[in-house]
Amino acid sequence: MRHKIYRRAAAVFVVLLVFAQMFQVAWNYHMEQVEAAMTGQQTEPEQLTLWYTDEKLNPYLVEAAEEFEEQNHVEITLQLVTAVDYIEHINTASISDLGGPDLFITSSELLEKARLAGLTVENDSFTERELESDFPQQALNAATCGGRLMAYPFYFETCCLLYNKNYVEEAPATIDDILAYADSYEASEQTEKVENIFKWNVADIFSNFFFIANYVNLGGQTGDDPEQVQLTAEEITACLQYYQSLNAFFAIDADEVTTEDVIQEFIDGKTVYTIAKTDAVAAIDKAEDSSCTYGIAQVPDLTSELSTKGLSVTNSVVVNAYSSQRETAKSLARYLTYEKAQDLYSLTDKMPVRLGVEYENPEMNVLLEQYEDSVEVPKLTDLSNYWMEMEIAFANIWRGSDAQTEADAVAQKMMQQLQEQQ
Repeated sequence: MRHKIYRRAAAVFVVLLVFAQMFQVAWNYHMEQVEAAMTGQQTEPEQLTLWYTDEKLNPYLVEAAEEFEEQNHVEITLQLVTAVDYIEHINTASISDLGGPDLFITSSELLEKARLAGLTVENDSFTERELESDFPQQALNAATCGGRLMAYPFYFETCCLLYNKNYVEEAPATIDDILAYADSYEASEQTEKVENIFKWNVADIFSNFFFIANYVNLGGQTGDDPEQVQLTAEEITACLQYYQSLNAFFAIDADEVTTEDVIQEFIDGKTVYTIAKTDAVAAIDKAEDSSCTYGIAQVPDLTSELSTKGLSVTNSVVVNAYSSQRETAKSLARYLTYEKAQDLYSLTDKMPVRLGVEYENPEMNVLLEQYEDSVEVPKLTDLSNYWMEMEIAFANIWRGSDAQTEADAVAQKMMQQLQEQQ
């Protein structure tokens, strides 16, 4: 009898011991979770995937990802993908079993397409004060669709005037001033290298569009309103005719000219004035054996009556609506576009939209001024081929085609496309 009691007591003791061990394991796990919660970490790190199409962003994204991972106990996968059918691929991946990116970087012209595909989440990571004080309105407009801020504005590209300070002391107010300089130009020992007074890539729509940008309306302030599209006006025709007249002065061969050659000739001191994109400044600064001392200015007006504006494209970070880690993705989007923005230009040669970034060359701020006074590429998908059509039109006009006929043909085609979708 006594042995049975001992055996039962032993069995109870074993059971109690097992329960005690289980309780200890559970308690230890609970305390780990409490500690993790207090430190803002999870036992297993969250996983985020970022898609992008420009390999020049690699150094910045790698460094930013490492810093963000260390600070937030997150694992980030960076995926460089093709730009062809970019939004379509994001959508397909997002609805598949494998899943798509938690974030992606895209240009303003694709943002409306992404929103209509259900791939965007509203940017609510900034205070109103931060948005007003730290971002140009141009950037906020570029990241806005359907009346809401749907992306995190990141960096921009625009065009500007570069001039060689070895030959001229300041930028001209108008292209008429450049023509006057050309008329009075006399070669000297100081200007012995000069071959071009004014040269730019007349085959590149980005470098040409400033001629008419002040007089077109590409979807209103945020570029997504089909009711606010204006592609024809007397001033547009006058600007295109002025553009055509410059061929007689500068005789640039549209079939042979390239952006690379234009910038190299400027670096070599062969050109006095040029129209260049934002990235040309970094190319000049990095050029070896360059004796070019340059100035940066906003694109000049054509005449005292015909004004200009630069063209711009803003790239933004978008949080994917299909992401299961939205809040962490929002934090990363903010980090990339705001908290680390100071390092963007030094690592990628790309200009951040964030205000207050310091540059070695103070004239870099002229690029921001140009950006703030630019015309953004529209988000309307029905105008997506406008640039290709206008590039052809500019080329035809440069070669002698009637300016109004070319402009009207493009405008008619675009308006027909818009009407078909209404």
